[in-house]
Amino acid sequence: MLNAAQYEAIQYLALPGHGDLTQEQIAEKVGVTRKTLYQWRQSIEFQDELKREISRNTAEKMGDVVNAMYKQAIDGNAAAAKLLFQSTGMLTDRLEVEDRTKQSDRSANTVEDMKAEIARLRGKKNA
Repeated sequence: MLNAAQYEAIQYLALPGHGDLTQEQIAEKVGVTRKTLYQWRQSIEFQDELKREISRNTAEKMGDVVNAMYKQAIDGNAAAAKLLFQSTGMLTDRLEVEDRTKQSDRSANTVEDMKAEIARLRGKKNA
């Protein structure tokens, strides 16, 4: 379990640009050495909590991000428009393929056609 100083360090580290603080300044603010802060950052538990805090911070700003993408898209930025459409689910990387075979080319159009095809295949199997 993380201690209070570690959670405080995570608050600074999760800020964009670490809140304009160096690693040494963050360590000083939470009352540890830079080496201790470095050791904390190597811990999986610390890293996981840092990622969660960054994710929470990002979620809080998502509306601002979408608005910025919208403004860029309106100004003609194709990359921003694509990202905006992807983030709203209106554009995916999924490739859809259309079946262009003619109805007459399909071997099983009706239930009767399917039954006839099954009977034909069974006849080949028994022959």
